[in-house]
Amino acid sequence: MDGVAYTTGKEIDEMHKEINFALPYIGSIDASRVEDEIMGVLVHEMVHCWQWNGLGTAPGGLIEGIADWVRLKAGHAPPHWKREGDGDWDAGYQHTGYFLEWLEGRFGEDVVVRLNEMLRGQRYHEETFWRGLVGTPVGELWIEYGKSLKSKEQGVADDA
Repeated sequence: MDGVAYTTGKEIDEMHKEINFALPYIGSIDASRVEDEIMGVLVHEMVHCWQWNGLGTAPGGLIEGIADWVRLKAGHAPPHWKREGDGDWDAGYQHTGYFLEWLEGRFGEDVVVRLNEMLRGQRYHEETFWRGLVGTPVGELWIEYGKSLKSKEQGVADDA
């Protein structure tokens, strides 16, 4: 298969999941990173087994970002990941994962847990969802996040 890995439901019912991992990808990993990368991908895919998705209406980038946020929290972020405040907040993967990490600092360590719980049993509507979760539209939060990254970059540049 192409890609890295994916998780899917089984025909039995939605409670049964299957994780598929691409052997060519595993073979391409640098020997010094094989164990950590395999663990990181498995952590990411295991999240998909237990996370909620707003009855299928949540942005795919949010779903992937939550999985990479867990990977990040578990200490399996690869060295090439970086924090970026450009593009869309829901671009997914580490892009959204680092944004969720920033939200934790702003709204508490349980914010992603609360976010996931809100995706359980109800449809995702961006405006009402984010106002209900943290009281602020996600677009405004994304702008703040981008500014915080630029401030850190300038602080590093000023220190040099």
